[in-house]
Amino acid sequence: MFGFQVNTFEFKNFLVQRIGKSTFIWRIVEFMQGLSYSFNYWLYYKLKLVKSKSSITEINIEFVSYCNLRCKLCSLDHEKTKVRMSPAILKHFFEDLLSDSRFSSVKTLHLYNAGEVLLHPNLDEMLSIIKHYKDLARDKRISFPKISLLTNATILDDKNSKTLIESGVLDYIRFSMDGGSREKFEEMRVRAKWDEFVKNINIFVELNKKTSKPIPTGIITLVDYKNKLNTKWMSEEFITLLNMVDGYELRYAHNWGGEVEIEELKNKSLKSHKIGCSLLMHQLVLLPNGDITVCCADLNSKGVIGNINKDKLFSIYSKPLRLEMLHKFMKGKKKEIDLCKDCETF
Repeated sequence: MFGFQVNTFEFKNFLVQRIGKSTFIWRIVEFMQGLSYSFNYWLYYKLKLVKSKSSITEINIEFVSYCNLRCKLCSLDHEKTKVRMSPAILKHFFEDLLSDSRFSSVKTLHLYNAGEVLLHPNLDEMLSIIKHYKDLARDKRISFPKISLLTNATILDDKNSKTLIESGVLDYIRFSMDGGSREKFEEMRVRAKWDEFVKNINIFVELNKKTSKPIPTGIITLVDYKNKLNTKWMSEEFITLLNMVDGYELRYAHNWGGEVEIEELKNKSLKSHKIGCSLLMHQLVLLPNGDITVCCADLNSKGVIGNINKDKLFSIYSKPLRLEMLHKFMKGKKKEIDLCKDCETF
């Protein structure tokens, strides 16, 4: 694609592990992130030198707005209206996405956001819709994004595992497994039971091994700030499970746009001066009712800029509200953006 992108969750945590808290090095990193954002801003929005592609490289698709867990480090408002995406909305999204070549810039579709995807009552039908468009794109020789899924795995039983594996949709699947030990897992991931989680992962891994083309697997683990981003301090059974998948990523928690209070981040600069945010530049999120919000850190739909039932996706991408947010980040005026002012900024 045109342009370049520096900041991602993975890159941030890679740097945390390698350079720690060195203020000097982090300022260099921040400068490089700002340079990347500025380049893309002028390329796609100011000078509009690239008109054939959007700046969006990934879109999250939220099948349901609710979750069965109450994780301590999640900002999801469990009192908000529970919504399930209809097959009609999913079809409408893919018709729009594939008919507009400007979104050939999208390289990944994530089947998750705030809600737990496996809670959708018609999961098999939703996946079959995606498979239809994936096959259609292949037949027409149109590029189709990679499909990634993240699940808390609490209901990843034999039936759901088979549904996911046999769908032929997923290019990658990851499981959320926080803590570092059985006790810490259940403390952080409220309502989740370790033994049930382990059983479900084993079910999926074993079924996946038997297929002709196994889905690559991964685990994302949030750890306390008091621990290092390595496995040396973790329990043996936790490490065993990490090693059952193809890869894992250790992360420190972020503050979900300022909606989660994290003690270790209280005195940390929110970088109100920082140029740019890679999530705002490169991402959109499709919510169950067809709304589009600007960022995956916005779990409670405060940054909605349009709805695909009313506007084309590119029209929503070009909404004045989003353009104004991009402009303010370019000018280092993050504190003037209600959605972003209390965020750590990516």
